[in-house]
Amino acid sequence: MTEPAEARGNASRSAPTKAPAHRSRRAGRDARTRQPRGDLRRQQILDAAVELFAAKGYRGTGVAALADRVGMTATGMLYYFGSKERLLQEVVAERDRRDVPDLATLTLSNLRELGRHNVETALLTRLYVVLGSESLDPDDPLHEFFAQRYETARALVRSVLEREQEEGHLRADIDVEQIACEVVAVLMGLEIQWLHDPARVDLAEAVEAYFDRLVAELS
Repeated sequence: MTEPAEARGNASRSAPTKAPAHRSRRAGRDARTRQPRGDLRRQQILDAAVELFAAKGYRGTGVAALADRVGMTATGMLYYFGSKERLLQEVVAERDRRDVPDLATLTLSNLRELGRHNVETALLTRLYVVLGSESLDPDDPLHEFFAQRYETARALVRSVLEREQEEGHLRADIDVEQIACEVVAVLMGLEIQWLHDPARVDLAEAVEAYFDRLVAELS
């Protein structure tokens, strides 16, 4: 596949070397106007990056491998994002765009569906497990993103528990902070076990059983 003239003609332009800080919002796009064909090519690069980062991680995926996957040169591919790190920011934003829960309807009981949902979106589940494990050092590009994401997950569970307490569905004496931390830990641990050995670990069933037991204990 050949590169569009847009990429060939602008390959020498300077590009940002550092991605903007990313939390829950989409990484900023550059101000250059794109043709529809350019937007399609950009999405193809994102899709390829999701697959390769999920399989090999950010560190294990070279720019050349990404470019080869979409039939471009490295220079032509980076035209669309400016740098590999900026592309990484867009990749994690891509899951946020595809994977948005309906927060208003969440209860402790229907959190049991998270396992099945993560199986149905297995590629994105693996992507976050792999990238999260690469982001333990404070200097890693996504360290702050994942630290904030885990805090957001704990806060979400806390809000569900507190709402159900107020409605009288859960005991008033439970430690909401501790239970929220445990819920996130169990979900992450089950995901890792399932990714390592899906033949032995049924993620959907394991998550359902966990939340059924938790609801019974806390009611």
